[in-house]
Amino acid sequence: MPTHRHPVLKAPSPAAIKLELLRELFPQALETAPDGSVRVNAAAIQQALDPANPGGIRVEEDGYELRWVGKREAYHSAFVPPQKILQPLPDDSQDWDNTGNLLIKGDNLDALRLLRHSYFGKVKLIYIDPPYNTQSDAFIYRDDFSARQSEVLSALGYSADNIDYIKNIYGARTHSGWLSFMYPRLLLAKDLLRDDGVIFISIDDNEQAQLKLLCDEVFGQENFVAQLVWEGANKNDARQVGTVHEYVLIYASNRDALPRDWGIKKEGADPVFAEVARLKAVHGEDHNAASEGLGNWFRAMKSTPSYMLRRFRYIDSHGAYKEDDPTAPGGRKFSLINPKTGKVIPLRRNRGWAFDQAEFDRLVADDRISFITDTSVMVRRYLHETDSLTPPSVYYQAARSASERLGKLLAENVFDFPKDETVLCKFIEMATDSADDNCIVVDFFAGSGTTAHAVWKQNISDGGKRKFVLVQIPEPIEPKKQKEAYAFVTETLAKPEATIFEITAERLRRAGAKLKADKPDLDTGFRVFELADDPDALILQKPLSEATQDDLATLQASIATPQPAQLPRILYNLLLAEGLALSTRIVPLREQALYRAADVLLILHEVDTEALGQALAQMKAEGTPIQHLCVYAPWVQDNNFLLGAKTLLETLGLSEDKLRLRG
Repeated sequence: MPTHRHPVLKAPSPAAIKLELLRELFPQALETAPDGSVRVNAAAIQQALDPANPGGIRVEEDGYELRWVGKREAYHSAFVPPQKILQPLPDDSQDWDNTGNLLIKGDNLDALRLLRHSYFGKVKLIYIDPPYNTQSDAFIYRDDFSARQSEVLSALGYSADNIDYIKNIYGARTHSGWLSFMYPRLLLAKDLLRDDGVIFISIDDNEQAQLKLLCDEVFGQENFVAQLVWEGANKNDARQVGTVHEYVLIYASNRDALPRDWGIKKEGADPVFAEVARLKAVHGEDHNAASEGLGNWFRAMKSTPSYMLRRFRYIDSHGAYKEDDPTAPGGRKFSLINPKTGKVIPLRRNRGWAFDQAEFDRLVADDRISFITDTSVMVRRYLHETDSLTPPSVYYQAARSASERLGKLLAENVFDFPKDETVLCKFIEMATDSADDNCIVVDFFAGSGTTAHAVWKQNISDGGKRKFVLVQIPEPIEPKKQKEAYAFVTETLAKPEATIFEITAERLRRAGAKLKADKPDLDTGFRVFELADDPDALILQKPLSEATQDDLATLQASIATPQPAQLPRILYNLLLAEGLALSTRIVPLREQALYRAADVLLILHEVDTEALGQALAQMKAEGTPIQHLCVYAPWVQDNNFLLGAKTLLETLGLSEDKLRLRG
């Protein structure tokens, strides 16, 4: 019997409950009209449940939806079983044992398939800056087409002509190719988000319209939060109009779970406010010149009406009413004079202005006062002058400031137009809570590592403990077109292969060291993992009808023979299997055999069951009981040991299902 019931009059109807369940499970299948009516796309549900049988249900080909050739294959590719494993790289990492941050080297589609096991519904914020599908983009993610994919397309019901077409759009700069690239990644990203999670996606005019429709389908149009304009990107390719902005689309996993208001606090240490101080120092009392300079930073202003600028009289320590003394230094007068017309702007008695006549004259001279009438005014304030801001929909940055800061950090100009970490700090502040110790920020198009840098800076700013997960493909750096970057990686860093990933990792190392010098307790470490082919999975890919006895014997020998070199790989992939964060600390209890990870005991070899029982009992007595036993089955094949482990669970009051066989 349930212990809690909804009040009868407030309980949602059964139809409403079913609709919400359907919306949660299949957001791409529901469309809400302006009048509130709901249209259900049965084909979308059929595709989600059985993508190999799209003809299993018949629907009329009408209604409003985003369609392109290859859509079913793109959906299917999101949820195929992972065929990669994670290889831990402690030597390339920073503070491996103590950090909660991750940097993954490899294709983000493979990485997302793996992360889905451990981070399903656990991520608060995702920020991505995907390829914009321009002629300058090195579109390296989907540049091949295997025979196996042709077989998959045939199984999904594609005709031969459509299969040929899809082959041609792999890696091509077409809308269909770009949508097929983004669709599975966004589907997996949605699965990572918490109920109150949000995703920010940078994009430009090439694919903004398509991305908006795609996100409406993946996240649900009711979860659209806003579209921001990010000014400062000078394209230098103007024809009729010079484009100097990009966009950031914001979607929520469940917009109703977000706080009603997002606030941004004013921080004096922010580089933007440092620029304000610099302009004032340069221009001194030349307020017009300073304001003109500030306009490059703060073009959005707030206006405050006159009735909000009045000061009420106050109560002194004896409980008597007092009024500001207009004769005292800085005293407030009960009226002001419009310096342009000479007319008096009156106030009722017992009230006063928040500033005196001299300050008012200065504000008028600086064009900071708007006259609604000759005797009714509004004051205009720059956004940085308030303590807490409602996030604006327009953000600004100096076109080259982020590039210059990164170049200074790396001592080389190796990355063109990276995203501005000061703006990303604002996004992080908007969408996350500094008091949330379980806040995870993900960026699976890591690029130069700006998101990680911003997470660290925001943690310094507000004392937060946010962690990040970054994914970056090892994109090759062309030695002729990118000479500085190529020399930086091969000569300065002495890496055998020049890839963007090496720049990502080096930025994290240098930025972390610089920030930690100012705040020693800041977690500036990161664990590095590399995606690698799973040799066992590759063997298993051969159709059983084609496998020989030698193939099966080789497979049995490879997975059943303990190999110490494979131990780290197996341990961290078992974390994924158990749904544990990859930052979880693994504590050896008996080398090569027993390891503890959170409340899970990882068993890689048989041990004496009596000693195992004593260890389990001791951990329970210490208040850190084990809740599950995870046994790596290929290396533990002793049935007597497994039976003994089940008996131990019973003595500890744990059910048999707490024993899990993996591998």
